[in-house]
Amino acid sequence: MRLDPAQMPHRFASRSVTQAGRVDPTPLDVYIDRQQVIVKRRLAGLPLTLVQPVGVFLGVFAEVAPGATPGTLSARIGLRHRDPAMSIELAASDRLEDLAADWCAWGEALGLPLLLVEPDGKISRIEKPEDEGVSTPLVPPRRRVAALTARRPRFLVRRKPGRPATAGPLYRGEREIIARN
Repeated sequence: MRLDPAQMPHRFASRSVTQAGRVDPTPLDVYIDRQQVIVKRRLAGLPLTLVQPVGVFLGVFAEVAPGATPGTLSARIGLRHRDPAMSIELAASDRLEDLAADWCAWGEALGLPLLLVEPDGKISRIEKPEDEGVSTPLVPPRRRVAALTARRPRFLVRRKPGRPATAGPLYRGEREIIARN
């Protein structure tokens, strides 16, 4: 089953990635959306629910390893956490082209950097290529001293100016009644 990062939220069963890059066989129930990741697992026989914001993950990792048959490669992508036991596998396949597209799409959808796990376990961060042909237009800096200009700020322009309150009725020649204790 392929998870589409553009159509979140997703609920799926996943596996945890251990320190040595091995996959833990204990199944995880994972709920993921753009803001948080909820993981339900069993720890020492007890149910455990972890709710984490997406920002605690280091990035979306991709790992390529030799496949089951000689001459083939298999790849995995997932969310990398500081604690390797809390890293989550999103997809695993022998089709590297599909996973490469999913890897970039998950990074964009979650706003996380792309990480590449080397065969020796070293993690490197992949930077986005800059478009050299497109330059940013030059925009003059905004004037910051609005108090020196003779115009009203934008939010005050939308307001209606105040009107003097109509004076109440005046009673001339009458005595004032004062209440005393």
